[in-house]
Amino acid sequence: MENENPIDNSNPGFFKRNKQNIFLVLKIFIFLIFFIPTGMLVTSYIMWFQKRDLIIKNLDSYYKEVSSKTAIIKSRPIKIFDINEKLIGEFNRKSFKPIRTDNIKDHATIIWALLSSEDRDFFQHGGINFSAVFRAFIVNLAKMRLSQGGSTITQQLAKLTLNLGERNLMNKLSEVFCTYYIESNYNKESILAMYMNQIYMGEGNTGLEEASRFYYSKSAKELSPAEAALLVGLIPAPSVYNPVKNLHIALARQKRVMFDMANNTDLHFNKKKLDQSYRHTISEQIRKFMNQYVVREVKDSQQKKRKHYSSIIGKYGYDKQFRINHAPDFNESVRKFVFDKIPQEELDSKDIRVYTSLDYEKQIIAEAALREGIERVRGSLNDRKNYYIKKNSVAESKIEDKIINSMNGSFVSMNPVNGYIEAMVGAYRISSVYRLNRAEAARRQPGSSIKGLVYALALQKRIINPSSLVIDEKLNISGYSPKNWYKGFKGPITARQAIALSVNTIPVKLLQEIGVNYFLYKLSEILSIPYEVIEKRFGKNLSLALGSGELTPVEMATIYSVIANGGKKVSPKKILRIEDSAGNKLYTLEQDKEEGTQIIDSVACAIALNLMEAVLSEEGTMPVKLSQGEWFPMAGKTGTVQIPGKIRKKWSNRSGIRDAWFVGVFPSNVSAVWVGNDLGAPFPGSGSGITGQIWLKYARYIKVKKGMGQNLVSSIQGDHIQVDVCGDNGKLLVDYPECAHPVYAQYYYRGDEPKKEEIPVASIDPGSVYINTRGEGNENQEGIAFEEEELHRDENIVEEEESLINPFDETLETIDEPIEEIKELPDTNSPPPSSGDEGGFVEENKEISTELKEKVNQEPVNPPSEEKNPPNFNIDKNESPKTETTSPNPGTN
Repeated sequence: MENENPIDNSNPGFFKRNKQNIFLVLKIFIFLIFFIPTGMLVTSYIMWFQKRDLIIKNLDSYYKEVSSKTAIIKSRPIKIFDINEKLIGEFNRKSFKPIRTDNIKDHATIIWALLSSEDRDFFQHGGINFSAVFRAFIVNLAKMRLSQGGSTITQQLAKLTLNLGERNLMNKLSEVFCTYYIESNYNKESILAMYMNQIYMGEGNTGLEEASRFYYSKSAKELSPAEAALLVGLIPAPSVYNPVKNLHIALARQKRVMFDMANNTDLHFNKKKLDQSYRHTISEQIRKFMNQYVVREVKDSQQKKRKHYSSIIGKYGYDKQFRINHAPDFNESVRKFVFDKIPQEELDSKDIRVYTSLDYEKQIIAEAALREGIERVRGSLNDRKNYYIKKNSVAESKIEDKIINSMNGSFVSMNPVNGYIEAMVGAYRISSVYRLNRAEAARRQPGSSIKGLVYALALQKRIINPSSLVIDEKLNISGYSPKNWYKGFKGPITARQAIALSVNTIPVKLLQEIGVNYFLYKLSEILSIPYEVIEKRFGKNLSLALGSGELTPVEMATIYSVIANGGKKVSPKKILRIEDSAGNKLYTLEQDKEEGTQIIDSVACAIALNLMEAVLSEEGTMPVKLSQGEWFPMAGKTGTVQIPGKIRKKWSNRSGIRDAWFVGVFPSNVSAVWVGNDLGAPFPGSGSGITGQIWLKYARYIKVKKGMGQNLVSSIQGDHIQVDVCGDNGKLLVDYPECAHPVYAQYYYRGDEPKKEEIPVASIDPGSVYINTRGEGNENQEGIAFEEEELHRDENIVEEEESLINPFDETLETIDEPIEEIKELPDTNSPPPSSGDEGGFVEENKEISTELKEKVNQEPVNPPSEEKNPPNFNIDKNESPKTETTSPNPGTN
């Protein structure tokens, strides 16, 4: 049998060659483990040496700050200019004395917190704590990533001085050389004081003293253990542990630091002042801290499973630093942008000039209009308070006081062509609890103000045209039965009348035909938010057609800006460029690659604007009467969300609304206005009566003071035609010379316009919509899926308007019925359909009889007003434009 051993023993050179290979590998291995670390050390030393002179210079300047009794830290100004280069803000942090070696023991509490959290062996090690490094190595090895550092305070000061950027091994080695230099040339007190003055503390603050003045409005030496713990807790990650942005995370970190302090009481410089029972009173100290800074747990509709808090920590920190501040909320957002974009060394060494999109004249008008509108609501509420006082109802008058003091609102004005934010009012007032720019950060249900987008998409899919007859009728779509703001249903009406009267059933039908997936897809394109995020945020419900999804005023302005811009994408912009005093550009606005992308067909957008003109006509929910000289092209949509019944019980069963909206369009401008209550309390009014009048006052002032163009539709592409029609029936005006509501130059897709002696036909197939409205299936209908837990999320949204309800009679119910959620609909995983897909049902346009006209214009039945009506929100007290009481449909949206 042959030897199967692959090794040929007869070959004496075989073992010799293998020995040589093994030795070669060993040599290479020894070479690598010796020379690679040596090479890294040499390279890192070179990196340190190249920066050595600059580092020594910086350290010497730090040392002068902490060793000089006359040292004062000054900052360079940041000047903010509007679109016309008018100075609207100047931010200049106040000068203050830094922490110094001669007063370092006065800061015993903050140092105790700092050393307990960051470096408890600071006074024992020589710059590097090897036990801490080993401990961090084990943790990082277990997690297979750099999750924990073993850096000492000296190493952190070295890192701040070197400013090498990302954390890696080479940079760490360079920090080691710098650390040994610092420890060799400065004593421990100097190192500690320098670090305390240079560490970044979030919100643009450098150093513990500056941060203490910002967050608490007091010196760092005056801090309590709880205050010091929260402040020191920021150091590892200022953006994560920021108490202004992430208070719930900051509070958890604060508690951890306080327990670290309890385990290291020997680090306190002044044992006599240290409370020996500190360990046993941590919970009590945290409770006192939360009461002192009004820390409150509030509902977060976007993060229901996460605790969310608000407080007055940092509330007025930067307001005090603005020497000039003509647009507080706008300037604050600019300040944050500057601190995020511009390196700290440039902020410290250069005068910064920021050129923005804001128009100061428009800003003043927006602020005045919003203030006046909210003051009228407060006046009405104050009348109700006085009524309770006369009745000796102390408890009710106190409730009314809470409602009055919590009224708030926001206003944003945007150029739809370039996206420039021309005016931004983030709040009517800053409350004692909320520190929030409501224009950008407060999401609320927009109610019927979202209907403009629904109609635009329905027009693009050729489901309807302005003359289409659509039927306002009782619906039952798999258990979902939306109600109107008025009692009953109007039967057959034109699409123009449907949006003018803010009928609820029609946009629900339209959204069913459009497809919820497609609606959310377009919304994601408009807002530049991933579809998956939009889907999760809004859910898939037909109630989206009535504004159940929450949006901010800036987002609403963006949606309508796309419509006003002929369907082309436009994103909001505030900062155009940033320069230093010598004119060197530090930042320039970059053009979004997707800007100008066609999202909605321009003809559909032009028609949608035409339809929304009807909202402000005498047929609409907000009829506007202006003299010939005052008139200007305008369109818009109101939105009113009623207060849920369970919330009314919290407020002694008061009736009222939760949110009032108006989004208005005039040439080269889109503005969104929101008014609500910070505590979620009910208040009287409506979108047309409150926010609509705020917008109208703003628009009229712009017309007088700034002037405006004459074309609402700036550009339109595609095959279209303009036709004069009768607004009462959608037919050619030439056939109805006695028409009460003529509409001139109404846009249509060519071929959809009404023909002489012919009846315009809606492109809606009754086999689709009418079968579905009775709860039956439709094979062609796009499915809508949603989670069971979301079924009743928006069940109390009520559209549209509060009618003339007696504000003093708590037993009266509003006539509005709550919108019920969809009970069950088929699921679908299909992608959003393309814009070319067309919808389904067609209804023959039959001539509207005299009896039907009366039905269309019938007045809703309103409860009687026993003692007084809600306030009249006219523009001028001496002027009486057509209000709800004179409109064919009082109190509408």
